[in-house]
Amino acid sequence: MIKYIDFGDIFVKICNMRIAISGAQNTGKSTLVKNFLSRWSMYSTPTKTYRDVINELNLPHSSNTNDITQLAILNWMTEELEKNPKGSKVIYDRCPLDNLVYTLVANEKNQITDETAALTIEITKKAMKHLDIIFVLKYDPDIKIVDDGIRDINKDYLLEIDSMFDGLYQQYADHLEDTPFFDKEDCPAIIIVEGKTVDERLAWVGEFIDSMGNLVETESSILAPENLELMEKMLSEQIEWSEKDNQFKNLSKEISKLKY
Repeated sequence: MIKYIDFGDIFVKICNMRIAISGAQNTGKSTLVKNFLSRWSMYSTPTKTYRDVINELNLPHSSNTNDITQLAILNWMTEELEKNPKGSKVIYDRCPLDNLVYTLVANEKNQITDETAALTIEITKKAMKHLDIIFVLKYDPDIKIVDDGIRDINKDYLLEIDSMFDGLYQQYADHLEDTPFFDKEDCPAIIIVEGKTVDERLAWVGEFIDSMGNLVETESSILAPENLELMEKMLSEQIEWSEKDNQFKNLSKEISKLKY
């Protein structure tokens, strides 16, 4: 049975339940996935990750990325999503939204061509139909940046990536009808995760997913308009994002002119 998460004027189709955990480096994604699987053991996750792709092909990545790296990772991510049809219970550590974020940041630095950026937008938009919810983790300055051999530990770069996630989320929340980054007819719910500790974050995820791993059934959606206090909390950064939003509008106009 198809369900909906209600974002006011935005209604997002939800099935049982293909989930991704997204966000900048060093935000606790892998840790949340690991603990999610302990709590919702009916879910699975791919044994291979984008990190394996980077290592196998010996690709430059993160702040040193290029067109080949981003397209190779995106190709692997989209193929992985296509393996799991509607009704699957699967959780991914990162998804094409992450690839899009890193590609757009690299494009701003002229490390990636406009053609690759435009192609990535179109592929990501189509690939997202294979997801039901994307939970996004925000950067927490209280979390120590740890060098794991692959992660880019440059704080300025981390903040750039985190800011790009903010901008794309704002496009989703406020401009779904006309943004070039998402398909308004078939887009996953994108939810910013609250909480600092793993337990707090799991509790937040548990507001949306029941003990059987399905969307929580309530008389009214947790994000329904009458839950204004919660909505205000989730969108409390809207004023801070207004400048980013204008930047994204300008970027949208430029992207629409590109041919790929």
